Amino acid sequence: MDWNTPDLNAWPTKLVVRIGKKLRSNKQFTQETIAANNPRAVERRQKRAADYARKNHWETRRSEDTATSGANDVDELGERDYSVFSEASTLVERPDHTDMMHRLAHHDSFDSLVDRTRESDDLKHVHSSERGEALRRVSTVHERLVESLPDDIWLRIASFLNPTDAVQVALSSRTLRRKLGSPPFDALNKPENKHYKIRLLHSLDARLPRHLLCFPCATYHIRLHPGKETLKPDYINNPLFACPRVKSTVLPRMRLTHARELPYHFLQLALRTTHSHAHGIAHESMDRRWKHAESGWTHRSRYMIHDNRLLMRVVSQRHVPPAVTLTETAERHLLYDRQEFAPFFSVCAHWKDGDLMKLCKCALSHVPSPPEGYIAQLKKAPKIHRHLAHPCFLVRGCEWCRPARRCPECPTEYLVEVQMVEDSSDPVRPFKHDLVVTRWSDLGDGSSPYTSPEWAAVNGISVPVEEGGQEFESFAHVGRRAVSGIFESRISGSIPGQRMLSLNPKNKKLGEEGHGWY
Repeated sequence: MDWNTPDLNAWPTKLVVRIGKKLRSNKQFTQETIAANNPRAVERRQKRAADYARKNHWETRRSEDTATSGANDVDELGERDYSVFSEASTLVERPDHTDMMHRLAHHDSFDSLVDRTRESDDLKHVHSSERGEALRRVSTVHERLVESLPDDIWLRIASFLNPTDAVQVALSSRTLRRKLGSPPFDALNKPENKHYKIRLLHSLDARLPRHLLCFPCATYHIRLHPGKETLKPDYINNPLFACPRVKSTVLPRMRLTHARELPYHFLQLALRTTHSHAHGIAHESMDRRWKHAESGWTHRSRYMIHDNRLLMRVVSQRHVPPAVTLTETAERHLLYDRQEFAPFFSVCAHWKDGDLMKLCKCALSHVPSPPEGYIAQLKKAPKIHRHLAHPCFLVRGCEWCRPARRCPECPTEYLVEVQMVEDSSDPVRPFKHDLVVTRWSDLGDGSSPYTSPEWAAVNGISVPVEEGGQEFESFAHVGRRAVSGIFESRISGSIPGQRMLSLNPKNKKLGEEGHGWY
């Protein structure tokens, strides 16, 4: 006998059963109760239908006026009640499609939402469908209205537009192309309007899957290996297209880490997949893991598309010795490249102005020393300390270096940590401390390396004033969630627990003149 089985003859069991019958009575499921509730339900449905018809100015119709057969079995909502005991003829009866279409042809009905979705899909692929040809066709009435205005007025209207908008107006119809003539195209080809020309060409990206926009030439080149482009190190020749000006121009790129860069064309290819897979490459194929042999730093890069912008995360780490053995020169050799005096890990263009390097040095000062036994302590002095024999190897940092930091001049965030990792190559001390520097950046929408606000801010490029260029206010663009929160919530399902502070709280821009960064 199972000891967990209740005794049905015991008085507690009888009491529970009796109370349960009182609280959950089966009276509401009887046929009499259902028959009494049916008229009230019918009245509520009729009242709801009448209120809805009065609100939309419709004329209420009875179900027997629209049903073709079996009128007695159809309610006021056009629904038929079937049961397992009904006649077989009612189960296979053909519905009246005309009545169904009339019932669905109402304003703001659910079928209109389906039509809108289908129309938006057709507009999205307008260049490859027959419906697109019909949508691009201008009606005769509108053509006559455009034709009725003199050419001088249209030229006057085009003079108030920027070169990109003026050319788009000229290309909208044959009549406007004839009236505006060649002045909008001549203005677009001027060297000072190169950014406007790039903006116009970028709008044609969806129609050219086998081409890639070359920004120095301001023209489209045929891709050499469509869909097979691979991100490779800088010392490997890796052309994506044959550019005639390859020896006289510099393709836009961004520094990732020491001796590693990210060409802007891979940013284009990753974001072009929003049109189709044939337009570019998957952003997951750009993820890399590498190690710099000379410095000992290990790097991991990962990318993600959010809101038609490419987000990047670079995690750099290196084994660090205990803080008591580190000198100022050893810290500099550990953090900086001795040729360009730039950090080995990934940084933005404003790393010298803030407290980034001070944060790294503060984190290095918290690395604990290896355990020192009691006998070794007694050899130094006639006293012992338990914290020296059993130190805590979990480095939490201090209140100053623990929080995450955001650059006030670009959408870049940093988190400096000291983590304990396992080194399988060292059997004596398998567990060591690593300095881990994580960087998150928003690289923009891939429209242009010269005018994209995020890309220009990260690389310290000044956007022309006529292109709407202004000082990038990083904290004004944070919104409800920072870049690190968006990235980590999508990748790992959690966000960093540290609070976010400014990387340059005093907002001092010293650059090379400041000595605190070194």
